[in-house]
Amino acid sequence: MEILDYAEAAAKENAAFHIANADALARESNALMNMLLAGAAGALAYLVNLTDKGAALWLKAGMAATAAYLFIVAATLLFKCLRIRPIWPPANEPKHLTPEGFNLDSVRRTELKNRQACIDANRDRNDSVGMWLNRCRAMATATPVVFAVVAWAAGN
Repeated sequence: MEILDYAEAAAKENAAFHIANADALARESNALMNMLLAGAAGALAYLVNLTDKGAALWLKAGMAATAAYLFIVAATLLFKCLRIRPIWPPANEPKHLTPEGFNLDSVRRTELKNRQACIDANRDRNDSVGMWLNRCRAMATATPVVFAVVAWAAGN
């Protein structure tokens, strides 16, 4: 096996890994979105129930803040993780692989540089999505604190 064969095989595996990683991040983001929207809708429905029953202001304020906060976290998740962004494919189009006046080794070396650029772009995309997914998860875990702080402030 020559070095170009080895490099091409490694590039193919690496590109496939980053595409699979993007799919996993999308699944995780969708799962979190479902939980956030269910929680926000539940908090909003409970707020309506509390309002109908004439509950204390601190309780209504805490639930309103919780619902709003969860919708804000869901919007952040939507714009930072679920927004459609390009994913570079693991191979080039055939029309770009047959330039006139180049031998096979030149085309292969150029294509390896192109593959590396695509791998870098996909990795950067996944790093950003992963960072924001983790932030949204952390924000979601802070929901009880939002309720407590707003309910305490409304009660005092």
